[in-house]
Amino acid sequence: MFSKIDTVHICVRDLDQSINWYEEVLELENLFYAGKYVVFRVGLGNTTITIQEGEVRPSSIKPILFSDALEETRLKLLEKDVEAGAIESDGEVTFFEFKDLDGNIFEVCHFD
Repeated sequence: MFSKIDTVHICVRDLDQSINWYEEVLELENLFYAGKYVVFRVGLGNTTITIQEGEVRPSSIKPILFSDALEETRLKLLEKDVEAGAIESDGEVTFFEFKDLDGNIFEVCHFD
């Protein structure tokens, strides 16, 4: 029925401020700006992140990003004043969470 996840859609309060944050802090490539929303490339993957100005509300869904250098990624985010949690492990996967400007939760993971 489905062939892939096309994009992860995230609502933000201030589109211009968030565009800058996603480009500068998360170092994502801005692929497409449509005036009302922006689509970002995430590394080498095919699934994108789309941000759009709108009502920000709590969600049980969170994007999970992969990193080959988990500790370095966490430290880089902390240096950029991003609220990032401690590195945890469930035995198979090592991970931590962080929040964007609007409190949207992301997870960063690593596994071999």
